[in-house]
Amino acid sequence: MIPECRLMPDSNVSCSWANKTSKMKEYHDHEWGRPLHDEDQLVALFVFETFQAGLSWSIVLEKRDEIRKALYSFDLEKIISLSDNDVISILENPRIIRNIAKIKSAIQNARIIHSMHERGTTFSELVWSFKPKAHITPGSLHETPCETEESRKMSNHLRKLGFTFAGPVICYSFMQGAGIVNDHISGCPIGLEISGLYR
Repeated sequence: MIPECRLMPDSNVSCSWANKTSKMKEYHDHEWGRPLHDEDQLVALFVFETFQAGLSWSIVLEKRDEIRKALYSFDLEKIISLSDNDVISILENPRIIRNIAKIKSAIQNARIIHSMHERGTTFSELVWSFKPKAHITPGSLHETPCETEESRKMSNHLRKLGFTFAGPVICYSFMQGAGIVNDHISGCPIGLEISGLYR
């Protein structure tokens, strides 16, 4: 998700994508870019980012509660036990994003994260290891990258582990959402609030 900045009617500078729908604004104000370390929430966010591929984030927000239900609230033990018949059953649900490759990706990635847990490591530790040492706050849409050196490194590492739907663009969008980088446009009051969380 690439943010854009404009002057809003209340004279506050804000990321304009947040004003497309009420759910987008709520997500922008309360979730997007806030440093996220909780393992379960990071797993959920990565699944949502993979489901976004080729779609708008607003579609994911509209359907994410149903996606969460369909995937057992991202309970890894339950996800990794899903059979091909279970996948077919999930695909019959019209309230989710019905894409067999994305559902199978969620299962595959869950298996890898589950294996990490068995080895005593976490997904959180892994993804936060790619936090850049320095990050420049974008001043406009044109200054916001689609991918970075760090997201390419994350992508390469995840792919070597066997992750799917883990390209550098998806990884950077995930980094934005998880607050591994703060890409709220310069002057956005939410971004300014979040910047204090990094100190």
